[in-house]
Amino acid sequence: MARVVQKYGGTSLQTTERIRLIADRVIRDQEQSSELVIVVSAMGESTNQLVKLSGEVSSCTSGRETDLLLSAGEQISSALLALAIQERGREAVALTGVQAGIETEDIHGDARITAVHTAKIEKELDAGKIVVVAGFQGCAGNQEICTLGRGGSDTTAAALAAELRADRCEIFTDVDGVYSADPRYISGAKKHTSLDYNHLLTLADLGAEVVHPRAVVHAKEHQIPLVVRSSFHDQEGTNIQHYDRAASPVVGVTFQNGFSRIQVSGEIEEKEILEGLTDAGGLLGKVQLSQRHASIMIKDEYVQEISLLLNKRRNAFGIHSIHHTEGMAAVHVVFGSRDEKRRLAPLLNEKQLVSSGDVYALECHPLVWSAVVPEEHAVGAAQELHDWFMEMESKKASIAL
Repeated sequence: MARVVQKYGGTSLQTTERIRLIADRVIRDQEQSSELVIVVSAMGESTNQLVKLSGEVSSCTSGRETDLLLSAGEQISSALLALAIQERGREAVALTGVQAGIETEDIHGDARITAVHTAKIEKELDAGKIVVVAGFQGCAGNQEICTLGRGGSDTTAAALAAELRADRCEIFTDVDGVYSADPRYISGAKKHTSLDYNHLLTLADLGAEVVHPRAVVHAKEHQIPLVVRSSFHDQEGTNIQHYDRAASPVVGVTFQNGFSRIQVSGEIEEKEILEGLTDAGGLLGKVQLSQRHASIMIKDEYVQEISLLLNKRRNAFGIHSIHHTEGMAAVHVVFGSRDEKRRLAPLLNEKQLVSSGDVYALECHPLVWSAVVPEEHAVGAAQELHDWFMEMESKKASIAL
């Protein structure tokens, strides 16, 4: 009998009608000889609504009480889905993250999972029940509820799949797989039938929002196959596991908004600057313009902190002046291998992104070519780059014929 962990996102559970449809799907999957553990997110926009309610009663942002409040969203989803399954004559049990044995760091708002104790889940599976777990949450050693941050339900599902030695972990979402670019913004994006863990992890780290990076890390470390597919139909999704080589020279194009470019000049010690900033957080990569000038991409929320750090250590870093420009974005091309990057990146360095004005190459990852563009041109630049590599793939296919 196969053992499968499934995760359903908030869009999949947005209404009670959708919850009933998911219950039907879960029962159908169980009938195909599967032991099922279901991990759920909060319904639709309910997490945002809980945040809004918190703001209406208090300006205090206490991590403890906020985590206690926000964890309720997933608990509601798990209880409703278990009830819907029971209504259809099947045995199901809803568990909070704590009841499911999810142990976390003692950090509120963005905790990492430190251990998973599955005795309770194993007992319920042995009794023939479908287990529905509230994602996004766990319990620290001091018995405090801690949430896992953005994408926490993905991470819950992958961690459970690893500890339960599941045959696979299925991530159900509102898209039917992992694409070569975000199909909401980029026309002509193509769905991957398969991807290597490392390629999905790179895409996720650089702006693709299909699966959270921490979930990919759990799956990769324990060699648990991931499947990304749609909640709304039965089409095949994208299978993620270890593959020796990518099917395409270019895996995908992503973009990230919300960055500032900090420009420094002087007799700069580039290595010391980058090492100093890495510890501070928020660093995407750097653009080396010359020996006396460099630009560094920083997430907007870290600009003040890092500007203060640079000013404080400007003598040690050899900096004469500091300027920063807001409203910047990074556009990324993720290659299938380092060899493909070495072969194709020089062509990209020569390419003029006509929609983007000033473009600066960015160093941030061994599999990635990146460029800094004004935020308003990010989608246009990503579209141009995607069109470029799709045309290249088409020419390659024609030659092969």
